[in-house]
Amino acid sequence: MNFDKCPNCDKSLNGFFSADLLLESKVNFINKHLKQDKKAYCSSCSKPLLNKIADSFRKQKSEIEKRLQQIIHYIPVMTSPSPVNWEYEVLGMVSAQTTSGTGFATELSRSFNDFFGSGSKTTNRKIGRATNLCKADLRVQCVKQGGNAIISTDIDFNEIGTGTTNMLMVCMAGTAIRVTDMENFSAKNRDTIIEVIELTEKLEAIATVIK
Repeated sequence: MNFDKCPNCDKSLNGFFSADLLLESKVNFINKHLKQDKKAYCSSCSKPLLNKIADSFRKQKSEIEKRLQQIIHYIPVMTSPSPVNWEYEVLGMVSAQTTSGTGFATELSRSFNDFFGSGSKTTNRKIGRATNLCKADLRVQCVKQGGNAIISTDIDFNEIGTGTTNMLMVCMAGTAIRVTDMENFSAKNRDTIIEVIELTEKLEAIATVIK
């Protein structure tokens, strides 16, 4: 829809001092939590509305964060371009990086395990932890963009430094998408993904301090 003025406050959307319309996801978010039915909001009139919503969520912050940590992994992160029969729109690239020290104990453990031909459990745990952190970061970025899945994901592992100063770096990048036909997800996954999106929107509202 094209507007010359904001449907909510009539502020001009053209000119040097004009306002910008919010994304559709933000409009739906405001309408839902304030029980409104507006077609759009602009960057000007939405500020007090978002602040009002944020105030109502602030007391729930710790519970929201705890629940989100439990279910964020339901947002799919895939290396394939996309599963068969998925209908989606591309939102953009998301990327994440994390580094952690290997340390003397890890280096010693890895040296012995290399010698005896077995894997280093300490190193594997650190790689797994770093990988999960990157995945979580990608998922949060995806949901913030209005998406519900990440495809074409690539992951790289690098070691920086030498000896006891080694650092392990994990880099991950993918394409955030919004699957338009969520019937391809199981009922449980579909409901949980929707919950992840709603919780993330609440945290964004809490974090937004607009003056």
